Amino acid sequence: MLKFRGTLEISGDKSVSHRALILSAMSTGKTKITNLLESEDVMSTLKILKKLGVKIKKKEKTWLVYGNGTNGFIEPDNPLNCGNSGTTARLMLGAVSSNPINCTFVGDASLSKRSMSRVTEHLEKMGAVIHITKKDYLPLIIAGNESLLPMKHKIRKASAQIKSALILAALNIHGTTEIIESTPTRDHTERLLKFLNVDFKLLKLKNKMTKIQLNGPYEIRSKNIKVASDPSSASFFVVGALILPRSKIKLKNIMLNPSRIAFLKILKRMGGKIKIEKSKKICGEDVGDIIVEYSKLKGVSIPSSDSAFLIDEYPILSIAATQAKGKTTMKGLNELRHKESDRIKSIFYNLKKIGIDVEEKNDNLSIFGKKITIKKNIIIKSYNDHRIAMSFSILNLLYNMKLKVDNKKCINISYPDFEKHLNQLISKN
Repeated sequence: MLKFRGTLEISGDKSVSHRALILSAMSTGKTKITNLLESEDVMSTLKILKKLGVKIKKKEKTWLVYGNGTNGFIEPDNPLNCGNSGTTARLMLGAVSSNPINCTFVGDASLSKRSMSRVTEHLEKMGAVIHITKKDYLPLIIAGNESLLPMKHKIRKASAQIKSALILAALNIHGTTEIIESTPTRDHTERLLKFLNVDFKLLKLKNKMTKIQLNGPYEIRSKNIKVASDPSSASFFVVGALILPRSKIKLKNIMLNPSRIAFLKILKRMGGKIKIEKSKKICGEDVGDIIVEYSKLKGVSIPSSDSAFLIDEYPILSIAATQAKGKTTMKGLNELRHKESDRIKSIFYNLKKIGIDVEEKNDNLSIFGKKITIKKNIIIKSYNDHRIAMSFSILNLLYNMKLKVDNKKCINISYPDFEKHLNQLISKN
């Protein structure tokens, strides 16, 4: 039987790669970015920044960004194509909104079904003029304005993308912008701003609420950025090592941001043998090694309060749940319906198809761990969702490669080196 053995350095973090490019473009001076994730999503952001007049080029393994400042975007000649990337669309809407330019944003068929109004409603209140398809979707046209109003924003839906879009807009707004989050979300933008010496306030309020205060406009001086390795990408190999007997691996230089490693706590609760060794800080982010070995897992209940911190890891956690003794329940998964696919549906359909007992009710998913044998090939429907494709590629290792993922190309959206890294860890001895 196959097992995982060895040491691996994962590709750069996707969330930080987007932000590193955008904030470098909004700085003054030259930025060298190393370990940038060269996935389709991140390249969508890079290409859009080039169309907005930012000079970006690659020299060996380093990306050089020549920043135009917070008010330096130039009106593009053509529509800005976000491809499949919701992060690109939402963050770039914020970034261009406080520049006096007109932009048309488009995306692929999947992205064109994902909500943009959650960002545009805030930008419109500040004074940006936006024409949006069916009040919610791409394509959309935005007329930016360097006289946007400084305001107080209350974010009702937990979303790091909404928060980051508003932060990027505020960098070129005259006056104080306040952003209040009722539920804390990923803080990569804030950490990177702190690393770049941008002066803003982060206040903790009652009931776990937070307030960010920015007093713009800012001039950001460029600083070289190294992107830490992506914990969400690491999660596939962590679960692979936990469920493949006789496995033991070490994943190096993984970002250990608390808002990104909630999945490790869940897997430890399930009985996973996981050791985390913090080592250093890279550009404001804690980094370290993760050591994982095969474990006998047990089912757990994952409360809805954890959902904001597990949004990308539910597909691979569902794979761990299939190999756990007893029942695993994941609660409050509504936000999964608005990702690259309806991930509740994608997980449910494919697990059912291979013979795993699974129940879906009121945005909750229950999976009953079960040892099964697969004798003939089964087609896994990826729904063109990279995380579904990667999750079932990991489960496939347990079932003698009988699971055939219908579209592995979609993996390039977030992790082009996935297959290469997978093969580096697979051991047949």
